Amino acid sequence: MIKYLFPYTLHLQILQLYEYTINDLLRWTQHHYFTRSTENKKPIVWTPKARFIYILAIILALSSALIFTVSLGVTGFLLGLIIATQAYIFLVISRLILLPWEKYQKNKIKTETENKILKQRGLKVIGITGSYGKTSVKEFLYQILKCKYNVLKTPESFNTPYGIAKVVDLELDDSYDYFICEMGAYRVGEIKEICDMVHPQYGILTGINEQHLSTFKSIQNTISGKFELFKSIPSQGFGIYNRDNALIVNNVGQCSTKLYDYGYSSNNYSVTNIHQSHNGSEFDLILKGKSYRASTKLFGRSNIQNILAAAAMSHLLGVNPNQIVQMIGTLAYIPHRLQLIRRKDILLIDDAYNSNVDGFKEAIHLLKTFGKNTVFVTPGIVDLGTNSEAIHKELGEYTNGIDYVILVGKSQMTSGLKKGIPEATKIIEIDSIKEVWSCIRNLNITNPIVLLENDLPDNYL
Repeated sequence: MIKYLFPYTLHLQILQLYEYTINDLLRWTQHHYFTRSTENKKPIVWTPKARFIYILAIILALSSALIFTVSLGVTGFLLGLIIATQAYIFLVISRLILLPWEKYQKNKIKTETENKILKQRGLKVIGITGSYGKTSVKEFLYQILKCKYNVLKTPESFNTPYGIAKVVDLELDDSYDYFICEMGAYRVGEIKEICDMVHPQYGILTGINEQHLSTFKSIQNTISGKFELFKSIPSQGFGIYNRDNALIVNNVGQCSTKLYDYGYSSNNYSVTNIHQSHNGSEFDLILKGKSYRASTKLFGRSNIQNILAAAAMSHLLGVNPNQIVQMIGTLAYIPHRLQLIRRKDILLIDDAYNSNVDGFKEAIHLLKTFGKNTVFVTPGIVDLGTNSEAIHKELGEYTNGIDYVILVGKSQMTSGLKKGIPEATKIIEIDSIKEVWSCIRNLNITNPIVLLENDLPDNYL
């Protein structure tokens, strides 16, 4: 009962999911004012920062109630109690109080991280950014490069200044040849901030699309933000970019940095003659005009493109082509990124991690190659800004040829998808991702092929 009247834990969880951005918490509260619980797929991480904000918010709420009670008696007590139920107000005040100290600490950490990296004389830093594919490219590049060099990488999706600084502080020493640094951003200037801290000599730009448009505000801002990586690379370094991405190709002219391209349409680093099955993929890997037959347990054109990016950078950094091919054969699935899972009589394609427009289309294309009994499960894509419904309508049109589409939740995203899905495709609507498997069993189809595309965090439910 108390947590429903005083939702401090819930609102703190949402604030943390939004990386402590006040405006995002206020926007969420505006649309979910009476929400008092979520599915808790990602519970609160009780960091010192979270504990400070939570405890201070409680103290502020109790103090305000006490002041009103002393000033106005019983009426003041009731008024103070009502105000104390507005947890987000006191959490916002706590967050504002913490900001000056946090800014001081952030600058201190950035300086310490920068100094430590600069002290590693032989260390080369590779920055990776883009609207999608960053983590996969990082993991593949790490696996290939380590056959020749001693390599450190940022773990999982550690791509913020604090996460990167933690890795540098705890793990970096003078034994490493390369540090692969994934760089995430929601706003212009955030990639530059990371680059100023780690000083990359090399960079990979995986792709640009509408992802995080709600925070970047415009696609031009997204382009400017991602290109901050290339603009930070020194003259003796270089970058590589995805030639299949029009938004990158149309803007590479703004950079004086030495750049190489890769992609299905590239003449330098490409793949051809792709053959895919349930067991993985085979393809011809083109490295500077020479062809090498490669195979991997992974499948999907987006996975192959990410492997290509890693292979191109590895080749440019001196790894032997035959070693590259050998390492490609050992690459493991990145969890929840076109991961093939057999679940009794169901073949599951798990693409639940952080979907984006390009990946969404590619995943649908991949599902269609399996033929009959195909089931597409999705709640849609977050962070697409004001054009979200129109973009989802277009994405819905791509499902032509799929037998069943299961839409999770009721939102602008699922509404847009529903408008675009062809009449021949059967639409099923459910309230929660927890209902998916019972829903699929009720379809009574033999050996269904199920694609799970995106799994929304609690702040979007």
